[in-house]
Amino acid sequence: MNPTVCTHKNNPNFWIFGLFFFLYFFIMATCFPFLPIWLSDVIGLNKTETGLVFSSLSLFAICFQPILGVISDKLGLKKHLMWIVTVLLVLIAPFFLYVFAPLLKTNIWLGALSGGAYIGFVFSAGAGAMEAYIERVSRNSGFEYGKARTFGCLGWALCATTAGMLFSINPEWVFWMGSAAALLLVVLVAIAKPQASQSAQVMDSLGANRPAIDLKTAVRMFRQRKMWMFILYVIGVACVYDVFDQQFATFFKSFFVTPEAGTRAFGFATTAGEICNAIIMFSSPWIINRIGAKNTLLIAGMVMAARMIGSSFATTAAEVVALKMLHALEVPFLLVGAFKYITGVFDVRLSATIYLVGFQFAKQVAAIFLSAFAGNMYDRIGFQDTLYDPRRYCPDRHLNLRVYVSG
Repeated sequence: MNPTVCTHKNNPNFWIFGLFFFLYFFIMATCFPFLPIWLSDVIGLNKTETGLVFSSLSLFAICFQPILGVISDKLGLKKHLMWIVTVLLVLIAPFFLYVFAPLLKTNIWLGALSGGAYIGFVFSAGAGAMEAYIERVSRNSGFEYGKARTFGCLGWALCATTAGMLFSINPEWVFWMGSAAALLLVVLVAIAKPQASQSAQVMDSLGANRPAIDLKTAVRMFRQRKMWMFILYVIGVACVYDVFDQQFATFFKSFFVTPEAGTRAFGFATTAGEICNAIIMFSSPWIINRIGAKNTLLIAGMVMAARMIGSSFATTAAEVVALKMLHALEVPFLLVGAFKYITGVFDVRLSATIYLVGFQFAKQVAAIFLSAFAGNMYDRIGFQDTLYDPRRYCPDRHLNLRVYVSG
């Protein structure tokens, strides 16, 4: 154990890429938590138009995810893709203020497409590419990926509070803060030296790291009933929940006297949630190993259902804050539980393919249709009434999930 501890303390790549995670998710938090509020309060979009923007994000995400995955695998430890994402992040403020916002006000379709392309590349698809790259670096540099990833939760938490306060003063400052943080990313990428260890180079030369599967093996995986049941779980639970959460910020601030007070409170609640998220993320493997991956996914689904159903009944600010905090319990259980279920039920050699296609890709494809539909429902009958009908079939759905994730 001691060598591992020393490796983390004295490994420059651990600190460089840990700080990269911190700043990357700090910048991401200038966008996603407050995006529905910015679209409605600053740009003036209705909920249907906001849903269209989120549908565009999902569309470009599913286009970029497989492309960036292939490029990342081909580049290996080269920093080319990381440089592209970092440079684009430096431009986040100019893009949002001088390209995205004007287009949304003049032509919602052009605005949605431009925002979908940019956000879909640097965040929706870029996050997965950055995580995959740093995970590869961790294996070659001798540090634990999970410990470096924790920095990302802290970065998101810090930005949520800061952005919540700045948004009430001047929303433009939030995006300029993101561009300033991206300049620090440039420095980190420049000094990073993700060189492969000698043992890894020897294994590569011997072909030990080449995949032991072919395309036919991957295709046969999709003939399995369990694979389609897992995809059905992702669409029926994780995707529906994500669509619900997209416009929760707008619903949240409606419980406060002024929009500014609601935005600040949302920032504080998000920060508290991310801190709890980080704590639970550390302990979730210990819990999941004892209750099993299948039960973990069922619990995650019930937590998500509880938050959605609870939102349809919420009448006070305290209630929506408590509902927001449930997100901290759902995220670790869903992500860690999904990975453990995949490796426990399917061929571990196909774990990456199953996660990218069966989880990420399937969720984004379904979100394209559900985001626009949900946005239209929010406009027509309101946020809470849209959630009212699902209360009638949520228990049925989670009963069926015992079949979907069985085995």
